[in-house]
Amino acid sequence: MKVIRLTTSLDYGGQERQYISFTEATPQMLQNEYIFAAIGHGGYAEEVIRKNGFEVVIFNKNPKITNLKNSWILYKWFKKIKPDVVHTAAAEANFHGIIAAKLAGVPIIIGEEIGFPNHSTMAKWVFKQLYKLTYKVICVSNAVKEYLICIQEINNEKAVVIYNPVSAIKTKLKKLPNEFTLISIGRLEKVKNHVLLIKSLYKLRNKNTKLILVGEGSERKNLENLVNKLNLQDRVTFTGFVQNPEKYIARAHLFVLPSLSEGFGIAVVEAMQQNIACMCSNIGGIPEFITHKETGWLFDPNNEKELVNQLNEIIAMPSNDIEKIANNAKMSVEDRFTIEKYVKILENLYCKNHD
Repeated sequence: MKVIRLTTSLDYGGQERQYISFTEATPQMLQNEYIFAAIGHGGYAEEVIRKNGFEVVIFNKNPKITNLKNSWILYKWFKKIKPDVVHTAAAEANFHGIIAAKLAGVPIIIGEEIGFPNHSTMAKWVFKQLYKLTYKVICVSNAVKEYLICIQEINNEKAVVIYNPVSAIKTKLKKLPNEFTLISIGRLEKVKNHVLLIKSLYKLRNKNTKLILVGEGSERKNLENLVNKLNLQDRVTFTGFVQNPEKYIARAHLFVLPSLSEGFGIAVVEAMQQNIACMCSNIGGIPEFITHKETGWLFDPNNEKELVNQLNEIIAMPSNDIEKIANNAKMSVEDRFTIEKYVKILENLYCKNHD
């Protein structure tokens, strides 16, 4: 079968990392022909996917839902290449891709929700009608599934939970500095809540604690201004976007993800694979693979005092106790999110309807 996997952009982010992991599958794992596409811009993920031997199409259009020309462009493309499956992911791609695929007579249409949409009453109604056109709607966690059912965009029969695949990471030899070091990896956007992390760093009892922020985004300037305002320039490092953050993880004692919303949390699983203890928001899909004080720590991302108190407690712990949590975390995710499992589940889903 010919499968199109359509999203909004192919630069960097959680959805792009899912695609990259998928394209690392061996040819023996894949039964279908795959084409990756983005309505908007390409970038890092586009380059990696091409390098891995897959066709990529970048439309470079304004992906907004109100830009209805996107649906027409996709419709003409689908009619031309005649895919058996169109699998969309992210709001704009779901909207335009599902409409275009239905009009083009694509046999199997699958949507994918990667987070928690903050839809108006009208938007909820629109997506409810939209998802009726699909065979299934993939949710990247049980939390996402329950949310979409709660807001009545899908029902239980329409939803299927498929966790993201996570690329196998070569663990770097740890070179921990004397100062306790925190690391956070992700886009520098408001939803990632880095402001809370920086403010909490300022309030820690241990004034030598360092923070490494790995990632790029529209909030970088504001975060740098906050660091300067709190006089934390010597304690906070901005690395920008890096292709392989493993070297920074190897220099940190604790991974922290303070997100306000997280459909899955692929960066957390990658960190757990690298044998680093993780402290994360108790939201979205994260509690589905982190058990508090067993395989990591969870906290309320809206509660600065709770974060500060937990960080103070962890920093004061014996290193062996932190290492034990890290080892538990690594073992808990080692075989749970493999590319092979993901490919098998996804291709079975395609074939089930096709047959």
